[in-house]
Formats: sequence, structure tokens, C-alpha cells
Amino acid sequence: MRYIFILLLSLSLSAKNDKVTLVPIFFEGNKIISTSDLEEVIGAKKPPFYAFWKERIAKIPLKMYNKLNVTFTLFYKNEGFYDANISSRKENRGIIVKIKENRPIIIADIIINSDLDLSEDITLNIGERFRAKDFTETKKNIHKRLLTEGYCSPELSTKAYLDIEKYEAYIKIDLKKKKLCHFGKVTIKTKSKTMDNDIILSRLRFEEGDVFNIEKIKESYDALYRLEAFDQLNLDYSKKLYNKKPVDIKYKEVSKKIHTRMGLGYATDLKFQGRFYWEYRNYHGNGKKLVFDTLLSKDQKRVENRFFVPYVYSIKNYYLDFLNSVGYSEERDIHNFDERVFFEKFYLIHAGSEWYNSIGFGVEQREIFNASQILNDHFFLIYPFIKLIYDKRDSKLNPKNGFYFAHDMEYGIQYSPDSTSYLKYKDEVRLIYTPRWDITLSSVGRIGAISLYKNRIPESKKFFAGGAFTNRGYGYDRLGIIESQTEYSELGGFTFANLSLEANFPLYKSFRGALFTDNTMISDNQGIWEFSNRVITSVGFGFRYETPIGPFKIDLGMNLHDKTQRAVHFQVGQSF
Repeated sequence: MRYIFILLLSLSLSAKNDKVTLVPIFFEGNKIISTSDLEEVIGAKKPPFYAFWKERIAKIPLKMYNKLNVTFTLFYKNEGFYDANISSRKENRGIIVKIKENRPIIIADIIINSDLDLSEDITLNIGERFRAKDFTETKKNIHKRLLTEGYCSPELSTKAYLDIEKYEAYIKIDLKKKKLCHFGKVTIKTKSKTMDNDIILSRLRFEEGDVFNIEKIKESYDALYRLEAFDQLNLDYSKKLYNKKPVDIKYKEVSKKIHTRMGLGYATDLKFQGRFYWEYRNYHGNGKKLVFDTLLSKDQKRVENRFFVPYVYSIKNYYLDFLNSVGYSEERDIHNFDERVFFEKFYLIHAGSEWYNSIGFGVEQREIFNASQILNDHFFLIYPFIKLIYDKRDSKLNPKNGFYFAHDMEYGIQYSPDSTSYLKYKDEVRLIYTPRWDITLSSVGRIGAISLYKNRIPESKKFFAGGAFTNRGYGYDRLGIIESQTEYSELGGFTFANLSLEANFPLYKSFRGALFTDNTMISDNQGIWEFSNRVITSVGFGFRYETPIGPFKIDLGMNLHDKTQRAVHFQVGQSF
């Protein structure tokens, strides 16, 4: 997501009769358990990190004082310290909690009797401290693994034996997976005059007779909720009949259908901007959606209307959705030309759990011009297009592992002697891997080419680079044809390649750092594989803050061979 919008929050202030007395709290003697973890257990509050003018001292309500010893004693037991001594006292400077952790319980042995490989599901290790949450996590992992593999009737026993005198723990896991379970009959219990059952069934990622998989249930929930047509949704698979699990579906359609959003924001490419977004969910039922989207900035204007209809046709169980997009866009002062575009596109879309496929037909009226009117070209383009995506990442918002492939292609039809005929394609591959030490290694490679068959192609259809998604040493789309390691043209190219590598590592809690390199090639060679050896390489570092909608990112990149060429990029969302 290239834009960062400022969220406008409305705060309601209410007077409270009961005043809460906050007092500082300090910890002494803790060595293995960190002070920040102890503060988190009792919800101690500290000034935020950016409030540098305030002293960062944790405080708690005074009324919690009498419960501190019991709370921390229980917490230390859960952390494996059964002999920990906890005491607290009041002083003028605040509450002092004195801790003597003493000797922890250590895992002496893990005994596994299982006919299913559980090596990746057990988070406990011999020689490590026994922690209750690790044991609970292991049990959850085993249950999830069984339901993912299709075993819903196992014989499972997980026990932890603690020898307090020897400070040892023994873990024993016995498992017989037994027979596979399968999905049974799917029944839609809710009766609705505005939602056809076929719409619901088209979003399910399983069929009757498939091996049961809890991940398929989750994927079905995600697909149904993406329609934004439901306030409540329940896929009940709790029943089991002869190793078959029928699924009963109940739902409540969305009650508030019209939603609007307005915002002011800043983006590294388009500077300050305003946005207005209006949508009508479940428009006349069956999950249809009507959208008006407007973006206004100094350098760009865009107005778009989208109409989405789920499940217009199916070939066996391969369903197709319909999307129509019509609008107007305008760009100024981004390239050495300005542009106005009227467009309309029709899509047929299939979105599965791993594949996203779309084919469509586009019509565009493009005007390329500049302020002096020396350049004033008009193009009317008609082209079919196709987009294929295969996504095996473990998360769409912030992946830690996985593989992603995308292929885009469009073909300009020569409908008259003066019209443009061309073939344009772009491929993208992403690889993400996170070892156990929580350093995420990411790479994304992109290649593209244009073959021009008849007449001229609009300059804006050619390849440019620069920005948060290609070369972070440069501003958005500032790179044209690459002449050398430091020089480039403002003209777009016919062939394009870009390779980005990044290492993302933890800093503090939700804060992470990153080191990256971006390598870009753009040439004027025409042909599918006619690349040049002229490459601009940028290196840089960045900071990330993890949020529920993906990371907030700040990247500083510079040309490896020209340190004076640098750029800063802000972004919400992941580019890998």
C-alpha cells in the first residue's frame, strides 16, 4: 500500500468521580525474568517512548499493592521457578518488589510415543527451563496439526511430571492418530431472500468428501468475510458421524451497508493528498458491491467507480466473479510528461485459497502532454489482459515464510491502421524465509518486456522504476532507461528487471530494523529477453513498526556508487 493516511480519531472525555492513585513500582533481584516482563504482568504504565521529556518510570494503582506477592509468585511458578521468594514494601519513592528467583525446574526428558511426526510441533527442549505456556503451546500445536492432517478422532495424552526436589520436569506424549476424517454434508441453515446459497458455497475451500482440514475452514471464513456482506458468520463443524464432519452454516447479513471514509495523508511519491471513499456493501443482495473512490493531490487526481458481482458463472466448481472499473486519472510533474487517462476495464476473476486468476478487457483514452504543448499525443487503446497469482505466503499482511508468483500480460489490438499493437508482460517472484532466530530474509525479482508491433506506444506504458517497490535510492518512477551505474534517462524503457534483497531483524518489541539492496535495469531494447548489463544498485536501511494492518515502514536508500543520490520512503504494508 503506497499511501499513508492520517486517521482522524474522535475522543470522548468523561469526568470520573473515583480518582486512581498511581505509584511508581521498582523491582530488585530479578535476573532471568526481565523487568519489562514483570511490568507487563501487572499492566504497569510507562510514558510512551516518544515522550522523551517524561521520566520512564512504571506506575500502578496503589490498590494493587496487597495482591502483588500472590500475583508474582504464581507468575514465577508458571515460568518454572517453584522456589521463588517474593516480597514487597512501600517506600517514599514507591513500591519495591524484592525477588529471589532461586533454582528453576529444568526439562530432564521428553518421551514421545506417536505414529505421527511431531518434531515441528513441540516447542519444549531438554535442558531448558520448564514453562507452563510452552507446554500449553505444544498441546495446541499438536491439536492443530491433527486437525490440519485430517485426524479428528485421535487418542492423545500429554502430561508433565514435575519433581520439585530434583528440580526436574518429565514430558510424556502418547498419540495414536487413528483413521482420517472427511468433510461431510454442507448445510446452509439460514434462509435468505437476498443471498443465494451458491454465493456462500462458491467461497468454501472444501467439498463434501475432502479430507478434513481446519485450515480449509479458516480459509473459507476469510473468503466469505472478504465479501463484506455479513455481520455474523458461523461454520459449525463440531459434529462427527462415522469419521465424517458435516458443516452447518449460519449467517446474518450486513445491516449497515453504506460506508464512507475521508482522510488527509502524505506519501513519498505524491506528497500531501486527500481521499474520499464511498462503498455500498451487499448492494441489492448476493454480495454485490458498489464503490466510488477519489484521490486528489498536487501531482495526481483519480476518480474511479467499481461494481463487483460475485459468482456470475462457474465451470464445475471453478467459479468466476465479475468486476467493472471505470474512471479518470491525471498525473503531473512525476515524469517529463503529463497525462490524462479515461479508462474502463472488465474483469472475470477467480480467487481461490492459493490462486488468483483474472482475465479481462480494457479500453483507454490516453493524452500525453506537457505545459509547453510541444508534446501532445492522443492514444486510444483496446487490449485484453490476464493476471495470474500463486500465493503460498503464510500471511498476506506480514509474511514470515513462503513463495509468491505473479504474471501480468496485456496485448494491444490494432483495430485501425493508426492504432497501436503491442505485447507487454511482467513477472514477479517473491521468496521469504525466517529462521528460528527471527531474522526474515526476503527477495523479490521482477522482469518485464514490451514488444511493439505497429505504430507508437504511450510513454506511460513503458517501464519506469524508483520508489518503495523497486529502487529505494530514488523517488517514485524517477528512473528511466539506465545509462550507467549512476546515470539514467527520463524516457521509459522496453525491458525491465529489478532484484531486491532485504534482511529484517528484531530491535525492541514491535520495532524492527532492515538492511536492503535494490538493483534495477531498464533498457530501450525491444524483445522478450533483450536485457542490458547497465544496472543501478542502491543500498540502505529501514525501520518497521508492527501494526494489525501490516508494518509501518521507513526506508532510507542511496545509490551505492553515488552517495549524494538518496531518497526516503514511507509505507504501510509489506512489499515482500
